[in-house]
Amino acid sequence: MSTSWVLFVTTPSSATDVVRIADSYRAARTDLDPECRVVSGDEVGESDWRGSLGVILSGQDDVPPFIRRLEDRIGFDSMTTLIRLGGSKRSDAISLPTDPGSTSLMAVIRTLAHRQPEFERVQNELAVTTRIAEGVQDEIGRIDQELQMASLVQREFLPREISVDCGVTVAALWRPASYVSGDIYDIIKLDDDHVGLFLADAVGHGVPAALLTMVICRSLNGVDIGPDGEHRVVPPGEALGRLNRFMMSRKGETTRFATATYVVFNHRTSTARIASAGHPSVVRIGKPESGSPNQEFAATGGLLGVFDDEVFHEHEVVLENGEGLILHSDGFEQAFPDCARDHHHRRLPNHRYRDVIQRLANLDHPPSMIAEIEDMLDRHTGSLHQSDDLTMICMRRDAVVADARTVQPDTIHQVH
Repeated sequence: MSTSWVLFVTTPSSATDVVRIADSYRAARTDLDPECRVVSGDEVGESDWRGSLGVILSGQDDVPPFIRRLEDRIGFDSMTTLIRLGGSKRSDAISLPTDPGSTSLMAVIRTLAHRQPEFERVQNELAVTTRIAEGVQDEIGRIDQELQMASLVQREFLPREISVDCGVTVAALWRPASYVSGDIYDIIKLDDDHVGLFLADAVGHGVPAALLTMVICRSLNGVDIGPDGEHRVVPPGEALGRLNRFMMSRKGETTRFATATYVVFNHRTSTARIASAGHPSVVRIGKPESGSPNQEFAATGGLLGVFDDEVFHEHEVVLENGEGLILHSDGFEQAFPDCARDHHHRRLPNHRYRDVIQRLANLDHPPSMIAEIEDMLDRHTGSLHQSDDLTMICMRRDAVVADARTVQPDTIHQVH
């Protein structure tokens, strides 16, 4: 036991009684009992009482203010017990009679002495736990800071301004479920006639998925530059095939997969060529308020990073003035759960997002469409605990090109 005394504190009106009780304790104690010290209340210092087994003071209700302050301070000290002799009872003190007698006092002090080793053990363990907790907190803070920086870096890879000037208006939503996202998108003006819309979703979440999507996005080759400086827009199916072979060439012990969709729109011919690697369907939307149903174009190939010889076919569709396309990640399949279902079923994919996209199709301006979907997500129950990353690209053809080819508006087919 590191502490070996009890402190008797006297007040001017109880000095004789306290000294007499202390002398009685000294006479009755054995070698196993702690020593006692008697200090006048106006002279007691922190070194006198802190760490002692107990502080014994007269329990008069009219004690001087400095004794009141001492009582309050002892009440906040977990290792020191306040023993009051007489006076009114306090919940933070042991109350004894004004003259407790040596036997009663010895019993209380010996009890304190016997429990002291356990108190010290608990205090030491608490100190160790506190240090560990502080270390963990520091580490959490460091990781949090790194994740915030990673989030900023990932955002810098997204298009800063969406202005393609190719006869279309484009807007995008990008909403990570956490600091970083396993989704990424790009909107690329390939040349004066073509614009590329790219959206990728790595299988998984967190930093590994975010790193993979950034690599995928930066590795997409939309234009070939020949030796003579001539350029060629790479068809989307071919671009995804190259991307898939690149991922396979970097394949290590840990296999990483991703879905992706790539659309190349030629504003002179009003033709969109669509290729998709295991990604949710690209949706063709009609003119605003036209009432025409949406059309979905399913994936034309498997996931990126699975088979080296995967072939990605293409859909080709001609868009009339005012029609458009919506690309989205699979997070929307869980973004609008049925709140009437139980917790397990609410987290399962559903088709309510199709109704949401049909609602967006009635809006004529892609930025308004994105603002509407953001508002719906914010108002929907569970939006603070988003289960997956959400990304959406909305595009509408907004101009009739004079030299467009003569084609049937509803022509939809797959290019092999």
